[in-house]
Amino acid sequence: MVKQRFLKLSVSFFVLFVLMLSPLSVQTGFAQGTQTEAAEKAPFMYSLAATWEGKGIVRYRIAVQPAGDTVLEGLKIVAAVPAKGKVSVVTAGAAAAEDKVALSVDKTTPGKVPMLEYTVLTDAAGPDAVKPVSAEIFWKENGKDVSTKTETVGGDGFVGGKCTVIDKYARTPELPKYYPSGKDLGVLTGTWYEMGVQYGERSGREIVDFFDYRFGAHVNKYGLKHLMEDISRYEAQAKLFFPEGLEFARGIGDGAEKFLSQSKFHNDISNYLKIVFMNCDNCLFYGHPGPADADHGLPPERIADVRDPSPVMDACSMIALLGSKGATADGTSMLVHNNDGDFIDETWRYTYIAAPTGGNAFWSSTTPGKFFDIMGANNQGLAMALTVGGNKTWIPSQNIYERAFGVTFQYILLKALSTAKSVPEALELVTVATPEYRKATGRKTLLRTRHNNYIMLDRNEAAVVEVTANRYAIRRPGDNGEDPGYVVATNHFVANYSYDVNNEKTDFPMTFFGDDEYAPMSATRYYTGFWQAKMNFGALDADKIRKIWTSHSYITKKGELVEKITNGKEWIPANLASNTICSHDGGYPESYIGSTTDTKIATVDFNQVRYSVGRPCEYEGMPRIFDLHPYK
Repeated sequence: MVKQRFLKLSVSFFVLFVLMLSPLSVQTGFAQGTQTEAAEKAPFMYSLAATWEGKGIVRYRIAVQPAGDTVLEGLKIVAAVPAKGKVSVVTAGAAAAEDKVALSVDKTTPGKVPMLEYTVLTDAAGPDAVKPVSAEIFWKENGKDVSTKTETVGGDGFVGGKCTVIDKYARTPELPKYYPSGKDLGVLTGTWYEMGVQYGERSGREIVDFFDYRFGAHVNKYGLKHLMEDISRYEAQAKLFFPEGLEFARGIGDGAEKFLSQSKFHNDISNYLKIVFMNCDNCLFYGHPGPADADHGLPPERIADVRDPSPVMDACSMIALLGSKGATADGTSMLVHNNDGDFIDETWRYTYIAAPTGGNAFWSSTTPGKFFDIMGANNQGLAMALTVGGNKTWIPSQNIYERAFGVTFQYILLKALSTAKSVPEALELVTVATPEYRKATGRKTLLRTRHNNYIMLDRNEAAVVEVTANRYAIRRPGDNGEDPGYVVATNHFVANYSYDVNNEKTDFPMTFFGDDEYAPMSATRYYTGFWQAKMNFGALDADKIRKIWTSHSYITKKGELVEKITNGKEWIPANLASNTICSHDGGYPESYIGSTTDTKIATVDFNQVRYSVGRPCEYEGMPRIFDLHPYK
């Protein structure tokens, strides 16, 4: 997540006043640079993914995304079984026969991406031994049967799309290169500990590199003793709220042991606590509560963020669209999220699906060693994400202590997505936690860590929860001038009231901690999403909202479209001179320092996620597609 950039330009605005706004786009939704010539002529994009899941299990996914509003008829995906072994078909309605697996769809459903998923039990001892797979895709065109053959994919590979300039993104030279399509860890199953072991086994190399980098930054600034004390405080809170999360952490540490044992800090901290640290790392970096007590030896006014002094946070843009309220053209409900960050910190992108015994299956995008990097969705039709909120929350001189060693967002998302089935259930967990938690702590609300906006969506409801450590407010579609079918959040607060630590509604506004005037570059993205949803209400689908989330211009509170800004000598694109939804941190000329690191669209009607790595304007081809089946 990246800090607010204050313009050093002598700025004057080139403003276009608009009455009707069409979706903004800098790339076509169906760039075909990674597809074969035959597929380029097809009315769809396709993708193939292979994932080695350990113990010889290889998972294959073949997806077909129709172009625009196209409805495909007679669609059939026929994929190869490249190795002898037990075939398990995951996709309902698909069937395996001899050396083929096939899925037939009479007519595609608007908003849904058909995907064939299956696993093969092989003798592959690692990704390098995974045999490649190809497929043939059939469909009807003008009443005739036509088909195209796909490329092949093997290892832990992906064919379909990628971030085309990811090698330009800032990176620590001695660390591994980024994955241009992200890295998928596959499906984790079993107990929380067993799922953790699977996670650790499949990602240990990057975990140790990322851990050493982040942990070292803390140690260098505050010392090992200080850091270990803080980690123990966060661990204690996690245990009160969701102890299963600590078992997940223990499993990750054990699964990655052969790599973590090579850490330069291995003798200072256990593998288990290494992972506990990774899941409070964001709060230590960007929202630390400051010196919790005198034994740290720090003055009470000091903010103990690793990045000190604490900046205004500008990170991430998100919108929830309710098809049931008329927001979309195809009637689907979608949560859309751009994650922003420094590339060095947040461009190792992981995805996985977890299916805990007795819980909901859920999807996560994250960085090495962490449970979540601020978004997930589950197979109950619930999606959740968060951003940094208004950050004026640690000002001891004004008696403001709205940060705490509380429950970090990783555990909140883990608990909510693995147990909740709806927005009301998720709301309860984010605001007041569980009866067991309240009994154990004596609190009436959840003790959180810092300033965040949570957004959540199911098929019928959407909400944003603005939170600090002890206060919260809930915003719903229509509360602040939106049409009733959408709600937007970026990096400031909007609510003019709050609930206090006693869960009593007060007139104390959440905007006190940072409104749109305090965070003007958060406002540019907030009002872009607000006005685009309002002016295109009822006409949005996944392709159109993705184009908007690729925007390089922004819209003001009054509805003014800004495409360029001048420094007095030349016109500079708004994305390089200010802050747009597709964010390019670093100023002009382009520096590739950071900002948007991935884009996600969760369609809760079908429990599907579309995922792409890097800035969306620099991603070419089809995103990864994930189906949240009732995994067991």
